[in-house]
Order: sequence, then C-alpha cells, then structure tokens
Amino acid sequence: MKVGYRGKLILLCCFLTFLALAVSLPGNTASFFADLELNLEKQIGRSSYESICTQMKVVDLPEAEMERLNDIFNRLVKACSRRKELQFKLTVVEEDSVNAFALPAGYIFVHTGLLSYVQSDGELAGVLAHEIAHVDRKHGMSALKRQLGMALLLQILLKDASEQITKIGNIAVNLTQLGYGREAEYEADRYGVYFMERAGYSRTEFLSFWNRLVEESGGGENPAILQLFSTHPPTSERIKRIKALPLTPTQ
Repeated sequence: MKVGYRGKLILLCCFLTFLALAVSLPGNTASFFADLELNLEKQIGRSSYESICTQMKVVDLPEAEMERLNDIFNRLVKACSRRKELQFKLTVVEEDSVNAFALPAGYIFVHTGLLSYVQSDGELAGVLAHEIAHVDRKHGMSALKRQLGMALLLQILLKDASEQITKIGNIAVNLTQLGYGREAEYEADRYGVYFMERAGYSRTEFLSFWNRLVEESGGGENPAILQLFSTHPPTSERIKRIKALPLTPTQ
C-alpha cells in the first residue's frame, strides 16, 4: 500500500511522539533504541542472506562433514555474547577462494575453497570465530550507520519498508565485500581468539593458518589466496598482535 505525503508526515509525527514518550520514561531510552536497532539488524541480515543465496551456489555437504562443521560452529557461537538475541546460521557456498564472511544478524558464509585449504578443525575454528566476532561487535551495522546515518531509519519509516530493507541489504553485502577496516579486523581477531579458546581450540592453529597464507602468497600467484587478503590483510603486525593477545579481550 502506497502512503501519500500527508500520510508519511502523520507516520513521522506518530513516531516522534512515541519516541518522545519512550525517552521520557526512566530507564526505557536505551532499551527502546537497542530493540529498534536489533529488529533492524535482523531484517537487514535476512535480506542480505537471501541476496547472497541468489548470487552464489549454496552447497549441501555430505551429512558427516556438515555435522562436523556445525559442531565447530555451534561451539564457537556458545562463546559469543549475542548468542541469545540472534540465531546464528552457517551456509557453505561454492567458491574456490579461501574466504568466509559475515552478514548482520549472524549469517556466516564459508567458501568451499576455505574448507579445502584448512588443515585442522582448529584452523577452521579460528576463521569462523573471527567472522562470528564481526557479528558480535556489530561491525556490519556500524559500517551501515557510517554509510547511511539517520537516513537509514527515516527511509524505512517514510517509504515502502520492504523495498528499503532490500536496498539496504544489498548495501550491507557490498560493505562486507569491501571489508570493515583495519581496526575492525584487529577487534575481530581479539574477540575471535577469545571465542575459539573458550570453545577449546588454540590460537596456535589460527596463527598456523595465517602464517601459511602469508608464505604461500609471497609470489602473488594464487588468486584464491589473494582475494582473502583484500578484506583480511595478514600483515606481520597483525600476526604479532594475535600472539600477544590476553586470554580475555579488552575493549
């Protein structure tokens, strides 16, 4: 149903009135905004997930292999602080590059190239924990807010919500492919290592994965590995930081 200009104005006034009421109630402001953002994240995440599933081929692994993968994934999710408010989902897609990526609301994608490349459950756990940490620290939503600002909420309120969510979902996918920036990667490393060690894995295996990637990328002849470096640059400084991380992450 299309809403005219007057209708949009009424909707905006109603929202502002509701917002003013929420702010006036002691202790409710933070909760109101948190619930609003969480609901928005879930809608954007679902839309982004559906978009990726139409662009890439989803792979059904053999039952035993999928059970192993889900066991690793679920152990890591249990260590994540947002496990109760989100339903994390792991999806395997057919792609030769050694990579994985996370969308808002807990949608994690793994390339078949990564599954073929890792040499242990611990190496895979390190990569998955890093992606889960991106969700835990809300890097996807933070990138969207930087890109769109308050226009994000206003567009959803004043236009066809489903249409806007789809557009924003596509933006989220693009931001994921571009990467979240160096500081976000460092933070995902910190929390990812914490999650994997809480789940019973060792950071040594994660470091083994990165060191092997750096060594094998030296000649620049493997495009499957080089694609990962475009969003997850494995510098010597980053590896040094992972080695020095404390058992509990600091803000």
